[in-house]
Amino acid sequence: MTPRLGPGHVIAIWGAWAADRRALTDALAQRFHERGLLATTLPNTEAASCSRSASGPDPDEALGRSHDWRMRIDEASRSALVVTDRSPVALLAEADLEFQRWPAALIAAEQRHAFTLLLPPPDPPSPEAQALDSRLRAAFAAVGLPCAIIHGREPEQRLARAWAALQSGLDGRDERLPPAQSQPRLRSSAWNCERCSDPDCEHRLFTDLLARRQRPVTG
Repeated sequence: MTPRLGPGHVIAIWGAWAADRRALTDALAQRFHERGLLATTLPNTEAASCSRSASGPDPDEALGRSHDWRMRIDEASRSALVVTDRSPVALLAEADLEFQRWPAALIAAEQRHAFTLLLPPPDPPSPEAQALDSRLRAAFAAVGLPCAIIHGREPEQRLARAWAALQSGLDGRDERLPPAQSQPRLRSSAWNCERCSDPDCEHRLFTDLLARRQRPVTG
């Protein structure tokens, strides 16, 4: 795996539980280090410093934080593989900012990530965690991010499944592209259900939800 990943590539870890995200971020970076690849982690402090109202993070402030986070990720990826705790688009989804306000540049940069891995909340989730998980799933469906959902109760189990998802995604890239165009990322042309560890995939549910949101109301 490691020869196909390196500086310039980003792996983003999404999820409602900060401790699980951070643990997987560190574990993946350590696994890459053990295989001789320079990898760096970016713990996300941007969202934690956002001001909050009764309804959650301030959407306008989230936009600024997302741009700052993008710049930090891009800077770090110039010299190493980056494994980041959350991502700019994840911050916008967490702030419940409507899709229409998401900057196109942030979306395009996110689509260039090598991988996005989503950690669902523990079962049974709290209402808050379940709502956040729903917003994150709707986000990668709306943006068209190829995302693998990583289940597991223990950190070791999540690491094993995340590593398998990365390997499967790399093996599944389109080898017909010229080397300059071939990128070690999950292909955005299809939903990667076979690489998902979610036993009850909700991709269809969220694409239906987005369709209903975009359908004009008549009558």
